[in-house]
Amino acid sequence: GVSREVTIMFSELQGFTARTENLEPEALMPALSEYFETMEKQITANYGTVDKYIGDAVMALWNAQQVDDKHCEHACRAVLACLRAEAEINASNLSSPLVPLHTRFGLHCGTVIVGNVGSLSRMQYTALGSSVNLASRVEGLGKVYGMRALVTEPVVRRTEGLFCVREVDVVSPVGTTKPIRIFELLGEMDDRGPYPTSHEVRQEVKDWNTCYTLYRSENWREALAAFEDHLGNTSCQTLVETYIQRCRQFIANPPENGWDGVYSFRTK
Repeated sequence: GVSREVTIMFSELQGFTARTENLEPEALMPALSEYFETMEKQITANYGTVDKYIGDAVMALWNAQQVDDKHCEHACRAVLACLRAEAEINASNLSSPLVPLHTRFGLHCGTVIVGNVGSLSRMQYTALGSSVNLASRVEGLGKVYGMRALVTEPVVRRTEGLFCVREVDVVSPVGTTKPIRIFELLGEMDDRGPYPTSHEVRQEVKDWNTCYTLYRSENWREALAAFEDHLGNTSCQTLVETYIQRCRQFIANPPENGWDGVYSFRTK
């Protein structure tokens, strides 16, 4: 294996286990294969490589098997393309037992070891390292915050000015020791691109940033009022309700001096 900076994507279908519990394998396999084919088409069209399928989950890599100087940019566009393709399936393919599809995505950029791993009888090309684990954890956090596409700060830094993002939190996912900022990927900044961000979404991000700045400044009461006012105008109520609850907790029990703003998760 070789050490290389790559962008790693994990995705997962929401509620897959419960929805397929009583589904016959003969019906599940073609529906899941159709879904995977749709996702892979968008990933490969944006210079990515599907590393593996894990149940209903997809792991994909950029800048691994082929050199890609814009791997973060291409990975973000792949996620946006997957979301659009999924919406088209939901609107047209009502015969699939998996519809409506609701996929969560997580993206992280970091240094890993890529190469062939396995036993003498079975080898597989893949990526290994803490960055792979973090990408998987970030995808899982989408369930907590009610988000479809979460990306980490390294991805945002390497694509600055290209995409509209909303900062979500500073977190320490379970199994990690270094806090990291996570963002929601919303669309492209360029209105002429294939995935433009609407005026309404841009305004929502501005309003959110006002609330979030108050929270980070430890102005709990002002932040609470701002979040409560924002709740009726947001497209992600789960996120805003999460911060309303935190503000109320901090008003009742203020954090110790030197609060670093990091939210540490104890479970996946």
